[in-house]
Amino acid sequence: MFSNFFRPLNLICVTLYVVFMILAMNSNAVDALVFFVSEEQGTPVYTAGRAAKVKLGSKSEGDAAEKQLVALQFKPALITEKIEELVKIPEPQVVRIVKEKPAQEMVVASPVSELEIKGAVPVPLVTAEAAQVAASDLEEKPARENVVQEKEKPVKAELKDSGTPSALAYIKAVSEKKWEYAELLDRYIVRYDKETYIVLTIRPNLQKQLEEIFKKYSTRIGAGIIQDPASGEILAMTSCHKNQTLSIESDQYKTENWALKATFPIASIFKIVTAAAGIETGKITPNSNFIAWKKSYMKVWKAFARSHNGVFGKIALKTGRAALEKYMDAFGFNKTLFFDLPVGKSIADLPTNNLAFSQAAAGLNRDFVVSPMHVATIISTVLNRGKTMKPYLVDYVVRKNQVIFRRKPFQIAQPIKDSTARDIYKMMYTTTSVGTGKKGFGGYKKCPDLARICGGKTGTLTGASPHYLYTWFGGFSKATGRDLCIVTLVGQQNHGGTKASSIAGQIAYELYLSRQKTGKHRLASR
Repeated sequence: MFSNFFRPLNLICVTLYVVFMILAMNSNAVDALVFFVSEEQGTPVYTAGRAAKVKLGSKSEGDAAEKQLVALQFKPALITEKIEELVKIPEPQVVRIVKEKPAQEMVVASPVSELEIKGAVPVPLVTAEAAQVAASDLEEKPARENVVQEKEKPVKAELKDSGTPSALAYIKAVSEKKWEYAELLDRYIVRYDKETYIVLTIRPNLQKQLEEIFKKYSTRIGAGIIQDPASGEILAMTSCHKNQTLSIESDQYKTENWALKATFPIASIFKIVTAAAGIETGKITPNSNFIAWKKSYMKVWKAFARSHNGVFGKIALKTGRAALEKYMDAFGFNKTLFFDLPVGKSIADLPTNNLAFSQAAAGLNRDFVVSPMHVATIISTVLNRGKTMKPYLVDYVVRKNQVIFRRKPFQIAQPIKDSTARDIYKMMYTTTSVGTGKKGFGGYKKCPDLARICGGKTGTLTGASPHYLYTWFGGFSKATGRDLCIVTLVGQQNHGGTKASSIAGQIAYELYLSRQKTGKHRLASR
């Protein structure tokens, strides 16, 4: 009798429960109770099961794919830690500086004007004021209680009275003083004086890997760079001549380094600039079609992968001379590239003749010369979503066992928009998977998908100084779990020798193996 009495009640409860669950799974109101937190373009996105996404604190629009789950409960600190781990930028350290050396005394006197370090404003890569940028990203770390409020003191008097070296003095010391390996730090350092030393960004483990890889291959001239595109720091850099690599501790490394000399034809690496100008101005998209030969059409992304000169000549004509010159300038051609060591100036002057103009835009002008360091800056700009970070070697400065300066990653330009950079980034994948770089990144049994986690652009052209056939690879590898910029240059007597893409593939493979052995790639000890 009692069971018959409660049966309708049970049915009602079950029905109400089902209704509640249906409402819950479709209600934004319960998102705060449970559930998943993912991230889109830096914005937390809460999701209840498979319910619709609820974006908080953002009015931005876009169809970016949802990133992986980062937490079950949204905690800003957790996401911050994740980003910091990815970018490998340490928390700013607060150290005690004696009162006679306040932060605002550290100013840069340049031929143009005087710029206070902490008040520096990012300037374009190639303006006259960029000379000041060489030091504007070195930031002194004073104790909070010693911050001096007076900002009107004469610059020259402060420097003279305090005796504090300027940031430029530390940077200048990098090219003038001897480098040495400090075993305790596992870093290369430059001794500024008896009490002060400068710690460089070069990671000894990566540097050794890079040098050993170049020694494996027969080359007449070689240069290689590994750079962190998010910060701009140079993680490894090598130069070799007739298979003899320069010792990083030698004076020749700073004066005869091929990675810093702008004497090499840029070749098809220039197609990146042409593609950027076409996409940025709306003249093309990666899926635009152009006649490749006779009546056969080819999409832009495939022409990029296969480095098709004819298609890129047509892209340049459609984009126009004025637009291409604008983006050449934005990417730093014909201007000084400021680095912690002297770098040659890249030269490119577009011809007025249409045929010669289209050939130059495709990378066939031997007078367009560039340094590997400049190529690394161009590639890193694409990897960093259009933002150019100043390349640097000085990481931090230590005096009397205290960190008195730490380099502050410094954006100096944004030649292209985020969307344009993403389009070029995607096209770079096609170079290694189906294009001219496929051979160099294939054949690795322990990592058969190496080509799919790498990308870039190749180039081949004969140069005059020295007179060799030069091959390029400018691209990236995600073998360490994040994008690292890889640039290789090889000069040979003919087409029969090792290509730059093969060396780049070996570098990416070694990075992959290092991560597999340790579970993560140890870029450096901080």
